[in-house]
Amino acid sequence: MRDHYRVLGIPRNASERMVKLAFEGKMKALADPAYAAPAEEKREEERLLRDAHATLSSPLKREPYDRKLADFESGEREGASGSRFATPARFALAAVVVTAIAGGWFWNERSKERERVRVEEERVAAQRERERQRAEDLAARRREFEERREAQDASARERHERARMERERAVSDSQRRFQENRARAEESNARYRESQERAARERADHQSQRAEEDRRRAAQAEVERQKQYLRSLEQEEERARLQRHEQAQREAREKELQRRLEEFRQRQPAPR
Repeated sequence: MRDHYRVLGIPRNASERMVKLAFEGKMKALADPAYAAPAEEKREEERLLRDAHATLSSPLKREPYDRKLADFESGEREGASGSRFATPARFALAAVVVTAIAGGWFWNERSKERERVRVEEERVAAQRERERQRAEDLAARRREFEERREAQDASARERHERARMERERAVSDSQRRFQENRARAEESNARYRESQERAARERADHQSQRAEEDRRRAAQAEVERQKQYLRSLEQEEERARLQRHEQAQREAREKELQRRLEEFRQRQPAPR
């Protein structure tokens, strides 16, 4: 009778989880390409592993199997005790044969187990190496990402600072130009007023200064046009005000006329 516990390499009191882990570990070792064994031997080992797992992972199958295994081992012990009646030569021959078979089987199982352990250790080492390499690659990618992000942040900060300085410089230049333009405008207005006063005082030599005065008039043409525009606005507002005033007067006269008509009607005697 085959010992499923020995096939999986677990003790008799192994739990269902230990049965599952042992089965999965041996199946992985068996499926590893590095496990050197003929295909037929692999299929036979897989069959034995599946039979052992199917029996020991189910309590309904495991309990009857344990009883049969115990009975089988008990029968073997009884058979061994009854063999004392055999002749010494037969007993010695049987012992040699059993020892040779057991030794060969044990050596074969030990070789397979060592090979499976070696393959499993190599697989675990390779997996750890792959995980270490993946961790190093991930750390390198993370460092590269952080460096790239820091470079982008630094570049963005530099662009923002440059834009801020340009905005401040543009505002400063605009304010400076505004102050210069206002100063020139005030200066121009002052010159205009001075020229008007000087024209009143120096009317006698107007002919000699006519050319210069023409140039000043050309410079003041825009100011005059603006003044004319303002005057036209004032005139338009004045006309609108007069129209509103006239409209109010007409409405007042109409109200007064209506009031008088009403008083007149009230004074008339009522018809009989």
